[in-house]
Amino acid sequence: MNKSEQLLSAFSEDYFFKELVIDELKFKPDCSTELEVADLLINLGNIIVAIQLKSRNDKDNTGDSILENKWLQKKCKVAKGQAKDTLQFISSGTLPNFHNKRGQTITLQSDAEVIPLVVFENNQIGNYPHLLTKHSDSGMNINCMSFSDYCEMCRVLVTPIEIVEYLEYRKAIYEEHGDIDIMILNGHNNEMVLTKPQEKESLVHQFLAEKYGMKEAENQKMAIQYFRNFLHLLPERTMNSLSKTESYEILLFFAHFHRYEITEFWDLLEKTKNEAKNKQNGIRHSLRSDISEYVIMFMANGLVPIEMLLPIIRRVVEPKKIFEIDVHWYNEKEFGIDFLLWEDAK
Repeated sequence: MNKSEQLLSAFSEDYFFKELVIDELKFKPDCSTELEVADLLINLGNIIVAIQLKSRNDKDNTGDSILENKWLQKKCKVAKGQAKDTLQFISSGTLPNFHNKRGQTITLQSDAEVIPLVVFENNQIGNYPHLLTKHSDSGMNINCMSFSDYCEMCRVLVTPIEIVEYLEYRKAIYEEHGDIDIMILNGHNNEMVLTKPQEKESLVHQFLAEKYGMKEAENQKMAIQYFRNFLHLLPERTMNSLSKTESYEILLFFAHFHRYEITEFWDLLEKTKNEAKNKQNGIRHSLRSDISEYVIMFMANGLVPIEMLLPIIRRVVEPKKIFEIDVHWYNEKEFGIDFLLWEDAK
């Protein structure tokens, strides 16, 4: 990888977690010429963001904005072809296994929804096409953004599934309106939001205003940051007794959480932690999602065998996944968390 690819990978690793980032994607089909799936994949299992990075070497940069925009046009044309190849590679189901940044062996789902994204690094380019439009019925429209705008998107949106949804939202906006200069939105609770989509990826704020309302999104920021720190610590401090596959599946599960789920999860985890410290035992709380078809059971001082939980839970819902989280204290200052993730084999 060149320096720009390393930078993109390192930044993505921080915001998407090592378990979800794959940047070694070269393979040889039937001992033929070596090919590459993409420069970087953000793998959420059923959804994959496939990134093509185009960077300009400083020594080749002319400093002329017209010439540099011509460079971008050429690179974008190449990237569109690469994105089409990426979709074919993944949907073929013939790709080898790859390793994520945690070193775990990952099989890409051939039926995953693939969201292509072109990211470029060239400081001489200010205005650029935010959507690479298709030129035929068999083509596709593809999101395009500068590296700095990519970083801004990740900083503002924070959660992996939210970033995925934003990319789809962003593409739909530009398909309908083109490279619009100013947008005015009447969001949740009559919040008035004015954005300039061409500047610093400000469209993310419009996305948040429509989805949550800006005030509510702001109120959730602290819980989300605590949750992100919690997930970053999991592999190093809490998963040493788990197999590599289990730790990946747990991070994959949490990567699909939205802001409302995160804030409710964090609140219940904190309550369970306090109850466990006060010597309360057994099932303390539960959290479920009919849309995602999961149930989370919060335990204090001991996991419950899944065979005992299933009949109780199935009186209310038929979940595809049950996630047990047990909090227990070693002493007055130190506590531990155990996990058990059950998935219906049907």
